[in-house]
Amino acid sequence: MQTFNPYEAPQSAFADSAVAESDERRGPWRDGADLVVLRDSQLPGRCVKCNAPGEARLKKTYYWHSAWWLLLVLFNLLVYAIVAMIVRKNCRLEASLCAQHAKRRSRLIAAALCCLGGFALALFFGIAHDSGPLFALAVAALLGSIVTAMIASRTLYPKRIGERYARFGGAAQAFLATLPRFRDTGV
Repeated sequence: MQTFNPYEAPQSAFADSAVAESDERRGPWRDGADLVVLRDSQLPGRCVKCNAPGEARLKKTYYWHSAWWLLLVLFNLLVYAIVAMIVRKNCRLEASLCAQHAKRRSRLIAAALCCLGGFALALFFGIAHDSGPLFALAVAALLGSIVTAMIASRTLYPKRIGERYARFGGAAQAFLATLPRFRDTGV
């Protein structure tokens, strides 16, 4: 039996039982156009692209390393890949998307898979018929697949991942405006 409690705090339209709203101590925070979170955390149940109530939850692991390590590509690509895997830092983040942005992301992923299928078909028929234009079409489809997949997967992107905090770009100003300002207390 549910009873009405007049002393209970009002419930927000953005209430999410899995994730609490922003807290001064636990985050997330805003710092200019950046989203700052504690490593391995969850964001409130609002869309990070438009601040509407969240429908879909994205659980993703982000990796980051300093751009200075890219200089190793000048020496050897394999050495860079090994060093980058060793020095990279990771952050697991759970964010929400509204129905509209989740649908857009799903469509982009489907388009990337279609381009990949087009690559396979063009490559198969190009080999079977020894056709140069079909090989060019296969290369174009592969590049289209890569670009579309990169756009689809870039909901948030890491700018820096430290020992305690992670800084991300790509969040909407409407979402960031609801968060408290970041003040690193050094704790």
